[in-house]
Amino acid sequence: MMATIPALAALSSLVAAPASQAPGCLPPGAWADRSGQPMSREAFLDRAMAAGVVLLGEQHATPSHHRWQADVVAGLLERGRAVVLGLEQLPRSAQPALDRWVAGALSAEAFRAESGWDRHWGHDFAAYLPLLELARERRVPLVALNIDRAFVRAVGREGYAKAAAGGAPVGRPAPPPPAYVASLERVFATHAKEPDPAALARFVEAQTVWDRAFAEGLLAARRAHPEAVAVGVMGLGHVEHGWGAEHQLRALGETAIVSAIPVPAAPPCPVASDAADALFGAG
Repeated sequence: MMATIPALAALSSLVAAPASQAPGCLPPGAWADRSGQPMSREAFLDRAMAAGVVLLGEQHATPSHHRWQADVVAGLLERGRAVVLGLEQLPRSAQPALDRWVAGALSAEAFRAESGWDRHWGHDFAAYLPLLELARERRVPLVALNIDRAFVRAVGREGYAKAAAGGAPVGRPAPPPPAYVASLERVFATHAKEPDPAALARFVEAQTVWDRAFAEGLLAARRAHPEAVAVGVMGLGHVEHGWGAEHQLRALGETAIVSAIPVPAAPPCPVASDAADALFGAG
């Protein structure tokens, strides 16, 4: 059954907001808070400075989103806040390549090859270069947050307990919020040939495995760099409403979390203002 579901490592836009909650489109460069009221970049950075973890969503390989992510990281650095940057885009096996990139030991093309970017991720490498180059220029540690997709596929086929019987790269996820389950059920229903409660349960579990992996990776990054705020960049669906990575972080005891997501500057604007602590008009 899972083979009928598209590659969902990237929950880029899973969570659709009810029309009644959708705010007006944000002009390029504008910020709004959780209530939909205008806020400044500086106000968001004030909140991020005090956080332990900052979650920045993205629609994958969208250049304006990655420029925005880089601007947030640069803003924290300009204020003197140390940063460790966690990436959904690569699995933990790519960590040596990330370390060599930050150390300046690899060209962009050598990093792309050594990290297995095209094999593991496949989205346009050039779109992510502003963020990667900022990390290298400012010696910001980069941390691979993802895990081998084979394990996630196994969870989708067999469930977590069986997939993890011989060892697991990630702990068992905390039960997801009911609203998250409902949103995943809608996604599953659009691809499943027929209703199958057991397959749906495995599908939900597989998605939450990714959220758990990102949460565990960010907390490990904080332990390795206790002076730094851990900034995680990942698909919008892992960030929106706090249902994904944030929920797993809280289950692990991390509560100092700030989230932000980019939103369109032109209709349609399906994202609810309360989908994150801050919204940014990405153009």
